[in-house]
Amino acid sequence: MPLKKDGHDQSINQKSGKYNLDEEMKNHPGFGKPLPSHLFSGDIYANFTKTAKEAGYLPPFVALQKEIRDEIEKVMKLKAADRKESETKGLIDEINKKIQKYNTTCPPMMQKGRVSFKNIENQYKNWE
Repeated sequence: MPLKKDGHDQSINQKSGKYNLDEEMKNHPGFGKPLPSHLFSGDIYANFTKTAKEAGYLPPFVALQKEIRDEIEKVMKLKAADRKESETKGLIDEINKKIQKYNTTCPPMMQKGRVSFKNIENQYKNWE
């Protein structure tokens, strides 16, 4: 049975003491330095995305956003080539499925509307 001091279980403290975590943390190059002040000012989400981008992290919804934008651009080129709405219907349906998936994975403030043959140019501006 673990030792109890002041009514608390001390087994975690005993186990963590064996690994000498304090010394390992002190050897970290950022130990003891204050966090940059820009992390606490402005839009927290923008700060997160900037820091994540600098670290090379790309959230899945951002990759999906780029994919959707590229597919919308393809449909716009087909529309400019005087293709009929019926010829692009399958592509637009696939785009709308991806938009639905995007809307379920992205933050609520970034959700976007569905695409149709008539509004595709306006929607493309939203996906830039």
